[in-house]
Amino acid sequence: MSEPTKQALSAPLTERITAAIIDLIIAVGLCFFPRVGWMFGLIYHLMRDALPFLKGQSFGKHLLKIKTVALPQNESLTAYPEKSVIRGLVTLIPIVNLIDLWFLFSKGKRLADKWAHTDVIYSEESEK
Repeated sequence: MSEPTKQALSAPLTERITAAIIDLIIAVGLCFFPRVGWMFGLIYHLMRDALPFLKGQSFGKHLLKIKTVALPQNESLTAYPEKSVIRGLVTLIPIVNLIDLWFLFSKGKRLADKWAHTDVIYSEESEK
């Protein structure tokens, strides 16, 4: 598990945005599959931070070595998939997604992070 004396560093805004763009490309790409693609794209978008085969990271976050964790214990979202869904839903709701962006650029933390009690940190390479 995580060590209580070790404080996790929050991921910088540029890495968060890059990971989000990678994940958006994947979700949109999934939508191009005939008939059910939109469903796979939506499921990926909502569950991307709780993927168990990537230790609770989305593909974009996995590539950039960052991850979303549940606060205050800094646990992976694989144990809290509802937090991943909250984070994903915020980006799909009109007006709320604009407020979420404003929070991200002005305060460095998304409104979705506040509502879901999560943070985006550097992932530890030593985790198995």
